[in-house]
Amino acid sequence: MAATAADERTARVTIETGHDAAEAFDRLLERAGLLERVAAACERAGAEPAAFTVAIKPTIMVAPGPAAGPGDRTDPALVERLVAALAARGFTDVAVVESAVRGLPPVADVAAAAGYSGAGYRIVDLSQEAVPFDYGSVLGAHVAGRTWRDAGARISFGKAKTQWQCLFGGALANLYGCLPEPDKLARYHGTGHEFHECCVLLADRLPVAFGIVDAWVAGDGRGTHALARRGRETRTLLASDDLLALDWVVGEKMGVDPNGSLVLQEALLRWGRVRVVRRGNTTGWAPWENVWPAKVAAAYLLEPALRRPAARRLMGALGPRGRRLAAWTVQ
Repeated sequence: MAATAADERTARVTIETGHDAAEAFDRLLERAGLLERVAAACERAGAEPAAFTVAIKPTIMVAPGPAAGPGDRTDPALVERLVAALAARGFTDVAVVESAVRGLPPVADVAAAAGYSGAGYRIVDLSQEAVPFDYGSVLGAHVAGRTWRDAGARISFGKAKTQWQCLFGGALANLYGCLPEPDKLARYHGTGHEFHECCVLLADRLPVAFGIVDAWVAGDGRGTHALARRGRETRTLLASDDLLALDWVVGEKMGVDPNGSLVLQEALLRWGRVRVVRRGNTTGWAPWENVWPAKVAAAYLLEPALRRPAARRLMGALGPRGRRLAAWTVQ
């Protein structure tokens, strides 16, 4: 049942801009109080910082594979800056997590090629440590990556980018990569648990301490999900302890109606309305090219049909373009 107006809550979204990404990121952490949230979670758990596991989920495994550019993935330099900031507070048990994607190299190889050094943290392939977990709702008794399930604090470090399955991606869509099953097309799409439902359910059952969205070089364009996006230097970073509010502001910066996102629609249904307090530059990004909402609607309606064997064979017969259409995956 959807929440009523009386249930409306308030969430703050911090927007940081500048000329140097590292300096802007440090200001973001300070102004948003994100490290304090990890410290508070550690204190509630009665743990010492060195024994308190922090799991960070960036966007690493993306459909363009080796062709992916800076507009497709979370910047590893920013992730490692977060790791360093956590270490300075005594949080040294840090895992950078991601799940495998069928057709791409192993997570460790993709991460290394993207620039992740592993210095001061470990890279975890959630697909290799699937353990039982009951999500309830559309997923029910399923599996989760052990490190993500058992972490004391979870952080979604998503990428601001256009996405033709859900209009745009941010911190919530990023959580889809926490599902251990590598073949997400066959396992989820068109089978009664669509990606937007899964993303929100993951955040609901395994709550995230806070979210960060890397838009320093964001990804725009109307192309397919399997093609590298155009990198747009917006010089913007965003953060909040409320992922719905955070992604709502990301949509505003792109100049779209955030309610057009299937992911945010699902989040509103599950969690109810939120009053967003924006701190920082709210001016929209320009130039910026979005996905057409009609294309998002068409993709959602056609996807179950494209999963049928005959349709998959047809897509394969169409060559590289057809294979891209038949290989949708959202991360």
